[in-house]
Amino acid sequence: MAALHKQLKVLGLAGLLLFGGVSFAVAEGEDPYAEPSPEYLRQFAAHGAKAFVLERYDAEGKLAARSVERLEGQVEIDGPVHRTIAGKKIALRGLTACPSETVVYNRVQTWSCTEAARDYTEAVYNKRASVILCKTLLLAPADGQTMPASCFVLVGGNGEPFKTVNDDDSMVFLGLAVIGRTQDGRSRRPDLEASQSLSRSIGFQNAN
Repeated sequence: MAALHKQLKVLGLAGLLLFGGVSFAVAEGEDPYAEPSPEYLRQFAAHGAKAFVLERYDAEGKLAARSVERLEGQVEIDGPVHRTIAGKKIALRGLTACPSETVVYNRVQTWSCTEAARDYTEAVYNKRASVILCKTLLLAPADGQTMPASCFVLVGGNGEPFKTVNDDDSMVFLGLAVIGRTQDGRSRRPDLEASQSLSRSIGFQNAN
């Protein structure tokens, strides 16, 4: 694993990975937490195919491994914080689903939390996505083990500007998930606290 990480860093911008006959440069700026730019995600895009990228980071926050594959079939939305992508079960890192049973969705409508999450994420993952990137600190999960990760989706193209959809942030902002806490009360996702505060001020949660 250390050798792979060293190799990735040596290659830097000059290195090339292959995906379905398409080559792309390994970009600088890998980070286990930060939202990637559309430019970072676009290097994994392949014409006519949806790409699933999984990046594994070590305890020091360094990229240890990356896999890139064509995504066949649909992303399964198993709930507001659970996804099944290319057969891998993923739980959005540090989040708990559905702080309330109903939410305000589409600005004025009252929806069940689970159905609102499914409606939103189905559109992002299965209709608009060209690249899906998930980042995890779990280096070697057991078969069938749910993997805590943060997921990001590249949307746009065909005349529309490219942008990154932050799945974790979207679920929190829309009131479909809440940030978990440690036993001593510390936030498991301090990077999303501002989105959660804004969501609560708007009143997306507790639509009853």
